[in-house]
Amino acid sequence: MTLIRLCATLAALTAVAAGCGGDAPEPAAVSADDCIVVLHGKGGSGADPVVDEGVAFLAPEGNGEGWGGREWRYATDTDLAAGLDRVRGVVDDAACERVVLNGFSNGAAFAAALVCSGDTLEGRLAGVVIDDPVTDAATVGCSRDPDIPVVVYWTGALDADAPPGTDCASIDWTCAGGSVRGVDAFAADLGVAVTASPFSEHRPHVDAPEPADWLG
Repeated sequence: MTLIRLCATLAALTAVAAGCGGDAPEPAAVSADDCIVVLHGKGGSGADPVVDEGVAFLAPEGNGEGWGGREWRYATDTDLAAGLDRVRGVVDDAACERVVLNGFSNGAAFAAALVCSGDTLEGRLAGVVIDDPVTDAATVGCSRDPDIPVVVYWTGALDADAPPGTDCASIDWTCAGGSVRGVDAFAADLGVAVTASPFSEHRPHVDAPEPADWLG
C-alpha cells in the first residue's frame, strides 16, 4: 500500500490526517471500477474521495450524530436502510463495479449488519472487512450471501471496556440489541473465524491484505 493510499484510508477511518506526510491528491469527483468504502467509527467523519493506483477510496459520513462527530446507526430496519443509502450513493457516484466495505469499530458493526441483511449492492459487493467491531446483535439471524467473503479482525482491546453482557447505554456505545455479545458469538453468526489484528490497542488495521486480494 502506498503512502497516499495509507494516509487517505487512515484519515477516513479516524478523521485525523495529522502525521501522514506527503502530498495527497486534490479531492475531486472520482470514478473507478474498484472501490473501497471506508466506514468510520463513532465520533468520526467522512472524507473526500480519492483514487490511488486505480482504486477509489470512498468515505461516506455516518447516518447519525455521536461523540461530537458522526456515527452509523443500524439497529432498526429504517436506520439500516438509511445507512445503506449513504453507501449506495457514493458507490453509484463513483460508478464502482467491485466494492469492498472496510469498517472500523461502530462502522465495522454497521458493515456486519449490512452484509447480514443479504444486500450485495446489486452484485457489486466483493468482500467485507469487519475491523475491531462493536460486538452487538448486528449479526443475529445473519443472512449474508455465502459467496461474499468476510474477515473479522479483533484486537481484544474492547474486552477491557465492554466484556460480553455489558449494557451499551451505560458506556455510551451505539449497539443493536442494547448490549455487547462478545466477538465469538458475533463472528459465529457471520460464519467466519476471528482473525487476530496485528495491534493490541483499538485502532484500525489499515493495511489488511484482503481488499487487494478480493479486488485482484
